[in-house]
Amino acid sequence: MKISALVHGGKQETGLRAGTENVLAIAGLGKAVELAVQRLPQITKIKELRDRLEQGIRAVYRDAQLNGHPNRRLPGTLNMILPGLRGESVVMAMDQKGVALSSGSACRAGSPHPSHALLAMGLSEEEAHCSIRLSLGLHTTEEEIEITLQRFKEVIEETRSAVRFVPCR
Repeated sequence: MKISALVHGGKQETGLRAGTENVLAIAGLGKAVELAVQRLPQITKIKELRDRLEQGIRAVYRDAQLNGHPNRRLPGTLNMILPGLRGESVVMAMDQKGVALSSGSACRAGSPHPSHALLAMGLSEEEAHCSIRLSLGLHTTEEEIEITLQRFKEVIEETRSAVRFVPCR
């Protein structure tokens, strides 16, 4: 049986390999796998913190809705719709309280248009504009989650009488 080359070009190994292997990329991939295996136990803690953050947001803003699947999702990312509140307004208010988060999705990157990723998930333009995204990492602490929830509660209480919030379209 004749084996065909996957990549064509050079004649190494009787034409089966097209050129010099990218040794640095191979070593980097090996190190990334090693680190991923070492950090697997920490992923459970990140997921627990994410779930605590989601529950806390729902407790403060009862109409909040999860974007995405409740179980099959990244452990360190939380994306939610806050009906009636424009995501950018929540981001600015939280920023003034020292908490960083984003509106829409990571694919949005500062565009005034609703996130194409959220629209592809079936959200309306209004829901996409009312979405916020919070990210957690290996160094996120329970204290930071509680502070974030306290600041979120303050923002929501302030919005009930504030004019600065732009309603969702």
